[in-house]
Amino acid sequence: MPAETTEETTKQTAERQLGTTTFPLARIKRLIKEDKDISLISTDATFCITYAAELFIEYLVSEALDKAKQEKRKSVFYKDLAKVVKDVEPFEFLEDVIPTTMTLKAAIEKRKQVLNEDTPAKKQKTDPIQEEEEDEDEEENKMEEDTAMEENTEQKELKS
Repeated sequence: MPAETTEETTKQTAERQLGTTTFPLARIKRLIKEDKDISLISTDATFCITYAAELFIEYLVSEALDKAKQEKRKSVFYKDLAKVVKDVEPFEFLEDVIPTTMTLKAAIEKRKQVLNEDTPAKKQKTDPIQEEEEDEDEEENKMEEDTAMEENTEQKELKS
């Protein structure tokens, strides 16, 4: 399927009948209901969310198409989407979902750097449960020492 220009996309949007969407409303409603906090949603709200999703995807793809055209291509590739996510501020929240590609060697090096940076921080931050257990152990040790000292003191008094 040939890539469309922004003008062609705009014409298609203008030609769309009012009150219709490209995405099936039933599927979007099912996706919305996956959220356990939402028990009911009106048809109007579903329509608005569906239309917003269409506009969002249209914007993402048109930006990716611009990146592809800069490289004199008509097809949009993953790397185009990743560049858009990296370069265009409104899409920054997608960096975990659409990361830039890297070689395996670069990924291993990056992981080593992250692990080396986290090592000192891990030593400073300990588990709160472990801290409680250590505090309890220290208290028990103090109590045992106090008991032992008292016994020694009593024994010394008995000997004298």
